[in-house]
This record gives sequence, C-alpha cells and structure tokens, in this order.
Amino acid sequence: MSDAAAADSDDVSTELDRNIGLLGALAIGIGTMIAAGIFVLSGLAVSNVGTAAILSFVLAALIAALTAAAYAEFSSVYFESGGGYMYVFETFKSNWTYIMGWTMIVGYPASAAFYLASFSDWFYRFIYPLVGIPQSIPYWLPGVAVLGLLVFINSRGSEESSQFQIVVTAAKLLLLVLFLYGGLQAFQADVVVTSFADNVGNIVGIGSTSALVFITFVGFSAIATNADEIKEPGTTIPRALYISMLVVIGFYALVVVVIVVAINDGQFLSFLASNTDLGGLSPTQYVAQNGEVSMAYAAQYYLGSAGFYVIIGGALFSMISAANATILAGSRVKLALARRGHLPKQFEELHPDYGTPYKSVLLTGGFILVFILLFTFVFGEAPGSGEASAIHALAGFPLFGVHLGLEGVTSVANVLLLAGFAVVNVALIASRRKFPDLDRGFTVPLVPWVPALGAVLNVVLMASLGLRTVIFGLIVEGIGVAFWLAWKGRSPSTEEIERETPTVVSQRSPTDRDEQVLVPIANPENVDQLLRTAADVAADRGAEVLAMSVVEVPEQTPLSRGSEYVDEEREVLRRALNTRADGGADTGPEIEVDADESDDLHGTIEAHDTEVPISATIRISHDVESAILNTITQYDTDAVLMGWGSRGSRRREIVFGSVVDTIAAEADCDVLVERLGSDATGDLESVLLPTAGGPHADLSAEICRAVCRATGAHAEVFRVVPPNGDADDARERAEETATRLEEHGVTVETTVVEDDDVLDAITDRSGAHDMTVIGATREGVLQQFVFGAIPEEVARAAEDTVLIAKRNEGLSSRARYSLRRWFQ
Repeated sequence: MSDAAAADSDDVSTELDRNIGLLGALAIGIGTMIAAGIFVLSGLAVSNVGTAAILSFVLAALIAALTAAAYAEFSSVYFESGGGYMYVFETFKSNWTYIMGWTMIVGYPASAAFYLASFSDWFYRFIYPLVGIPQSIPYWLPGVAVLGLLVFINSRGSEESSQFQIVVTAAKLLLLVLFLYGGLQAFQADVVVTSFADNVGNIVGIGSTSALVFITFVGFSAIATNADEIKEPGTTIPRALYISMLVVIGFYALVVVVIVVAINDGQFLSFLASNTDLGGLSPTQYVAQNGEVSMAYAAQYYLGSAGFYVIIGGALFSMISAANATILAGSRVKLALARRGHLPKQFEELHPDYGTPYKSVLLTGGFILVFILLFTFVFGEAPGSGEASAIHALAGFPLFGVHLGLEGVTSVANVLLLAGFAVVNVALIASRRKFPDLDRGFTVPLVPWVPALGAVLNVVLMASLGLRTVIFGLIVEGIGVAFWLAWKGRSPSTEEIERETPTVVSQRSPTDRDEQVLVPIANPENVDQLLRTAADVAADRGAEVLAMSVVEVPEQTPLSRGSEYVDEEREVLRRALNTRADGGADTGPEIEVDADESDDLHGTIEAHDTEVPISATIRISHDVESAILNTITQYDTDAVLMGWGSRGSRRREIVFGSVVDTIAAEADCDVLVERLGSDATGDLESVLLPTAGGPHADLSAEICRAVCRATGAHAEVFRVVPPNGDADDARERAEETATRLEEHGVTVETTVVEDDDVLDAITDRSGAHDMTVIGATREGVLQQFVFGAIPEEVARAAEDTVLIAKRNEGLSSRARYSLRRWFQ
C-alpha cells in the first residue's frame, strides 16, 4: 500500500474520547428537558386542566417514550454520535437521509436560539433593572454573550462541556427544589383533589394540553446524539433516556401541584394583585399568560423577598443548560454528516489539542447566532415593549409583513425535530426487516406496532402546530436541499473520493491512452469473458483497461478495517488477471505479466494484434456502488463493463436494487453490461445486432464492430417492424448500420422481419449466434427500467451471451447527477 493510500485509510474515521458517564448523560437530558418550558408551560397547562395537567405531562412523556425506545434500541447497536440522523443513514443508505441530517442540524440550533433568546428576554426584563444596566444596551446582547461562552466551552472538550452541564443543571434543580419546598408548605390535599376531579373528565383538554407540553420532552434525543463520547453507550444511553424522563416528569408534576395550590390560595392571590396589575384577568388567566412571572411571585410569597430571584435564577440556569446541551448535540450531528459525506470534510476535523470537532461547534454557533438575530432582532421586538426593533422602525413594522419572534423560532424547531422523530421510528421498522441479525443490546417490544404508533403520533403533534408553522418548516427544509444540490453540484476532489472509498492497491502502468474501460470484478468465474470484451472495446477505442475489485466492509465497521482483507482480495484479483499467463484459457486475448514480479497487477492484453495496457486497483467501501462510481469519477472513465447476474434469475431480482442497476442509472460514462451465455468461453463466430436507432443503438453498433474486428466474427444487423409497418424504411436504416460496419472490415448481413412481438423475434434469432449486442431503449419513470424492457428480457431469455450498451447522454453535470440520485 502506498503511503498516500495508507494515509487515506487512516483518515477515514475520527474518534472522540469517551469521557461522559451516566451522570453527564443525565445532565444532558435533564438539562435540555427542564428549560424555559417548566416556567411557561406549567402555568398554561394548569389554566387548561388544573391538576389533571399532570396527566397531560405523563401522556406527553409516554408519547415521547415511544420514540425514546427507538433511540434506545439504535443506541445499543450504533455506538457513534449523530443520533437520529445516524440511525436513519445506517438503515436506508440513501442521499435522502441528508434531509434527516439537515432537519437536525437546523432543528437543534433553532432550539438553542429559542433558549438563548429567552435568556436575553429574562435578563433584559429582570437583571438589567436589578444591577442597573442601561436599557440602551441591546436586549439580545446577553444571549449572544452566553452563546460565545458556550461555544468556547464546547470547543475545549466534551468533558469540560459535560462538567459545565452537570454544574448548571444541578444549580437549576437546586433552585427548583427550593421553590417546591416553599410551595409545598401550603399544600392542601383537598384543593389538589378537587381540581383533579373537576378536570379529569376533560379528555379533549388533557389531550390538547399534552400536545402543547410534548415539546418539553424532546430533549431526550440530545443524549443519543453524543454517543461517541458516552462511556458504554449501549447501556448508558438507554438508562439515561428513561431516568431523565422520569426525573423530569416528577419535577413537572410537583410544579403543577404548587401552581394549583397557589391559584387557589386567597392570600397568594391578594399578594399577586398587590404586586402586579392583573389587567382585568382572573388569577388563573394571568398565570396562564404570565407563567414565569407568576411562579416568581409565588416563590417570593412562599420564600420571602429572595424567592422572586430564586425562580429568575432557576430560569436563567435552565436556559443556559438547555442551550449548552443542544449545542453539544447539534455539533455532533454535523460531525456525523461530515463523516458520511453530507457536509464538507473539514467539519469532521478534531482540534489537535482538545480533540473536539471544533469546526462543527463553530458552525452550530453560527446557525444559532443567525436564528437569534433573524427571529428576535430582524423580525422580532424588544421584550415586553411591543415595539418594533430598530430595523423594523426603519423598514416599517413588521418587516416585509413578517413578525416571528420567540414563538417563530421554537415552532420551526418543533416541526423539524418532530418530523425527525417520525422518521427514526420508521427507520426502526426498516432496520428490523433489513438487518434481522444485528446484535441489539436493547430491543423495542411489539415491533412494528410500537414504532408505527410513535411515528403517527409525532406527525399528529407536528400537524397540531399549525399550517403556517409547517409551511415555514418546509421552507427551511427546501433551503437545505438547495444547499445540498449546490454543494454536490461541483466536481468532487480526489481527496473527497479517496476519503469515501479509499484506494488501497493501485498498480497502474504508465500509458498515453486518452480513454479507459473500467471492469469491476465481482465473480472470478466470468472475469475471462469480461476482460476479453473489455480488451476488444479498448483496442477499438485506443483505450486502456482498468480492472478493479472492492473490499466491502459492513456498515458498522470503519473503512480503515478494510485493509485487513486487502491481501485476500489482491490474491483473487491477481489470479483472475493471470489466468491466461498460467495457461488457463486458450481463446481470446492473452494477458502478459512481469515474470519476475508475479504479484504485479498490471501488464498488457493482446486484442486484434494490439497490445492493450491493463492495470488494477482495489478500493474499500461500505457499498460496491459507491466504489465503482467514485472510480469512474476519479479516473474520468469513458466506459464501464460489468457482468450481470446469473442465468435463471428472475427479472425483478436482476433489475431492482442490483449494483448493475445503480451504475447504469448513475455512471457518467458509457455503460456496458454483459450477461454470459451457456458457452461464453467458446470461439466467437457471429454477433447479432438488433437495432432500432437512437444513441444507444449507435453505441451497440460500435461495440459490435469492436468485437467483430478483434475476433473475426461476422455480424447480422437485425431489425423488427410490426405487421403493415414501413419495411422499406427499416431495411434502409439497417443497411446504413451495416455499411458503417463494413467500412471497418466487418462481414455483415442484414435481416428485416415483420413481427408484432419484438422480444420473441430477437430472442429466437439470438439462438443462431454466439453473442447479441443490443442498445438500451428507454429509462422508465415509475420503475427503474434503466436499460428498457426489451433488452432486459432478451438478456434474461437468450441462451447466447448478451451485451447491453447504454450511451452516456451528457449527464456530466454533477448537479443533475446529484438530483438524479436524490429521486432514485
């Protein structure tokens, strides 16, 4: 292996230090789930259904637990960061999974922007006056300052971020405990029971409130997103998921009880009325609309003058810890996308001193900053003022007729994350079917019913957020797709290709040939015929031949591990290329190698008195298709020749989902697919050339010419016309093709027959020949008929060797290439 290849192999994956234990994982989950929502949503929930709000929180937690179960199972299989995106990618292996990644790399920063914008709001309203900060200081500045601090901490290391998360989460839980301690001193069981009895029958209210507070529990996903850095992730993550959810449910239930007691306490209501203007609202309505302030006044009432700032401090700590956990999660999703080629490679790089994906952290911080400024400064308003921002004032309020604010940013985050959760549940069902033998440390019961229910409920909750919110989320998704097509639209660099499918053996002899025919070798038994055809085509084109083999490693195995199997694959390839040198065949071209270096994988093939250079390469990949396509791109291959299936396979098995099918649809070169007949190793004396015109037919004529010139075979140009069709025109066109072949010294005869069944006519005629060369006819829209129905059926039914030729139709634009892959 060359040094460059070795470097490429070693650079395939990057690993983070596993320094987050169960306590750190719990801090991530609890810190994300207990955020501003506990202060705002608790009051609103109580105003809707009283003490029965506890049922709403429990129901929301149960719905979240369905998706958490899918996360728990996946986390026991894939011990890598990336969370939902990584699970979906490992299951479906499609470029569509980029959308899942984009959903999360936007959803997490949008959530963090909401937390930090809320932090700015509270800091401006309560801390500015307390410490005498001038109101002229921009209200959004504290949130941006905290964002800078969190980005710095996360760039230094996950251990530092985890320790910070533990401290901040512990601080806010301590402040909440103080609030609960004071509030529960006034606990009245009859008040709580009466409120519950009055509302427990309100099924609709409990359900709608559950949808409202569900967002509180989405933070569980942040735990799995950091799997690379969690100790023993297969057991730690499932435990952390459910322990954190139970802790959060407990806190929310107790907060609900305290609020119910407070709004039924006459003395507290008098205290509330004397300290604030209720604005004509009832106490319950005021608490619903001003939950955070009401809780602060309740803390002041129960704990004394310092109680007010106990809640304010708890809220601020909650927002900081939630933002920190979300930044950590968001940056790890970007790391996972970069590892799989869905983001530029630099976002996979780790800091040389701190071992953190610092560029992914910086990108996450940039997303958050954009969201904060866009949703609060540009399209928002100063907190509590109801007045337009400075930009609004200049452009007219609201700017471009749009007013978003905090509600807008959190709604976008909710839509994106809920959509992602639904897809993860679907992925679990698909994973069980596609990979039934995976070692799963944790298994979800009643699959597919449990994940199916989770997917449906997530979609229902997403729809409940409103059409405007869903549309805005779709716009954000559209921006992501546009970015993908623009980025992938450029030609990939050699470094990018080598990173995705590293070359571990490359023995290419120097050559001045401008064209190249690539021959992927999958089955050593048919390599003899493939190389014979490749040599014929290369000799006719003045091209070289490049044989390639792929070391395919499982998806759970790093590409760097593929080097363990290179020697075995090299030996198979060497034996295949040296078959004739060892006297293994007596027909077709002879492959000559250096006798002193029998392990060399390059030499020449004799074809039509022409020495055709042949070289070989071996690549490592998680899937054969990517390795072949990347080789075609990297070496600017002009044609690829592949063997196709085995005789007797059903047509659907041949066409759908096969490697050949993918290469034929996506390769930016001519594609030749050869299906060996029952006597493929015998002398080639005659070739049937069915033709109906078009670019694929012209290519098939070129291939027929090359084969006949190299072997001395004669050709029959064959055309089928329907009864009462224009036989004279068909004969004229057939003779034109025959003339072009004769000009190159090929002996040709032409045949035109009338038949209403083109397939049967060609198949019957093929029996009189050693090979049939046929051009592709069409590309279907609803099904992947990449060659056309007739060529595929001929290849399946004919007894002789069949070669299908598909011309490259100018799909050199990488943007069109990427778009095609998307919709395949």
